[in-house]
Amino acid sequence: MKSYTWEDISVWQYQRLMELYSEQGNTDLDVLVRTVAIVTGMTEHEVDSLPLSTLNELGSAMAFTSTKVEPRAVNHFTAGSNRYRFIYDVRAMPAARYIESSVYSADTLGNLHRIAASMAMPQRRILWGVGPWADAPYDAARHAEYAQDMLEAPITAVLGSVLFFCEVYLRLMWSLPHFSLHHNLETLAMAEKIRTGAATVREHLCVSMGGIIRSNWSLGSRVFPWETPMN
Repeated sequence: MKSYTWEDISVWQYQRLMELYSEQGNTDLDVLVRTVAIVTGMTEHEVDSLPLSTLNELGSAMAFTSTKVEPRAVNHFTAGSNRYRFIYDVRAMPAARYIESSVYSADTLGNLHRIAASMAMPQRRILWGVGPWADAPYDAARHAEYAQDMLEAPITAVLGSVLFFCEVYLRLMWSLPHFSLHHNLETLAMAEKIRTGAATVREHLCVSMGGIIRSNWSLGSRVFPWETPMN
């Protein structure tokens, strides 16, 4: 049986898991079945049809979901079939992309792939697919395409890189006048609005990384401790 960790989970899977764990009214069995389906790629019907012993083994393999995510900032990563580099020099990013990112802060987790797409630079081989990597032009019209790629990227790399970006960004924003002048923003109010967006992103993502502690998923029988057996 494969042993899973957060390193195996994509952005898309993480979003689905966090959405599941925020729902009310699900039994532990419901959560287990859907967790296994999200992590393994099986359908919920396939998971629910597994022998109890196999489901128990899979329940043990899902133990990582009760632990904290350990994000790690990376320089570059593969998402889908494409390679990207995260931008950490905040001053190198056009103000328009800051603003684009702040728009998504109302639903940080649901928009994580879109936020990441605003902070990543697509790359390509210099020589016919075999030379060293170099940045390709960032095409704002392809933002949705970049975001779709981000859904397949490792959650640990994307979380770590976005959080690190926010930290660098917020430190720079201590000097709002300098930031505003550098990017030709019309007002300090605009710079403050962008700073607030970055702070919200960081706060929401830190909350989501806390881990979800659930009941024991050892299914000794189909009668569970929270259910009253029929006589």
